[in-house]
Amino acid sequence: MASLSGNGIRPTILAVDDTPENIDVLKGVLQEQYILRPAISGELALRLALVEPLPSLILLDIMMPGMDGYEVCRQLKANPRTRAIPVIFITARTETGDEVQGLALGAVDYLTKPIVPAIVKARVQTQLALLQARLELEEKNLILSDEKELLEDIVSRMRSASPFDGRKTRHIQSSLERTAGDIVLSAYRPDGAQHVLVGDFSGHGLTAAFGGPLASYIFYRLSAEGCTMRYILEEVNRILCRQLPTQLYMAAGALELSPDRKQVMVWNYGLPPALCLSAAHGMKRINSSGLPLGISESESTFEPHAQAGMESDMHIYLYSDGITEATSLEQELYSQARVEALISRIHHEQLPLEIIWQELDTYCGGQGLSDDAVMVEISK
Repeated sequence: MASLSGNGIRPTILAVDDTPENIDVLKGVLQEQYILRPAISGELALRLALVEPLPSLILLDIMMPGMDGYEVCRQLKANPRTRAIPVIFITARTETGDEVQGLALGAVDYLTKPIVPAIVKARVQTQLALLQARLELEEKNLILSDEKELLEDIVSRMRSASPFDGRKTRHIQSSLERTAGDIVLSAYRPDGAQHVLVGDFSGHGLTAAFGGPLASYIFYRLSAEGCTMRYILEEVNRILCRQLPTQLYMAAGALELSPDRKQVMVWNYGLPPALCLSAAHGMKRINSSGLPLGISESESTFEPHAQAGMESDMHIYLYSDGITEATSLEQELYSQARVEALISRIHHEQLPLEIIWQELDTYCGGQGLSDDAVMVEISK
């Protein structure tokens, strides 16, 4: 289709009518502003519609011998090269059904004969203005799409560079988009203590994903320097508060296992309850306490929310609400109770974590999750 970018080239209009006199009338009305390309049959119109530059708009008579205007419009809309060209029907027919049929075929307007010059000019100008706006919007969307792809690539590269240490852990992650707002991090301090952090950033998609590399960098750098998990959480909170917009924050669950793996400390800031499972004590929940990270620097303490001895068969589970809030076709949430029952089954039967996706897919009726989701299991 010809560009309408205001480069001095007049838009081309294809005028289709089996009566030459009618085409002459349209020429007299429009030729000062537009280039008129005449066609006196439907067959000729289809050929001329493919001539470069493609017409910016088509004025199409309905009542023509052989191929009528309806069939011409049908074929124009079936061809990928011409389907986006606006079509205005011009006809002597005045029945409402004729107009409805024309619009149903994809025409943008419907004018009746005899032609009123002022109306023809106004309708043509309106449709070309709408076309110009659409072309500009498509161009901007292409630019935004390219920029989004570049940013996604940058974020993905930053994430893939994270030195995740998977010893004594299993984890699963599901993302709605290429870049996710949920993160799972694992590292060992030089003294052998293990740190694990699960984060769920507010929002979705690329916006939510921007905070992940920042939190990841702080976590891995400070873990390598031998800092405690408490100090790391303080720093993550401080940096997120200062570097991210107020609407971006991170619900977080974290733990620190002592170098001998006999003691564990657990924190929960806005995630579903962390779960500790062992044969001796069954299931223990560590509920959320305090604000998600990145909301306020005035948090007075980052003391652990739970401390316990790490029993030989104990497993700890941290996970985001994308799992508990999976939604059935009846709009019922999967719920905390179902998650706990499923994790208990995984723990006792030593099943792979991936069974969670199978269960949730069945629960959601094959429609997929409505949010990013992550879970990590830590064992002694």
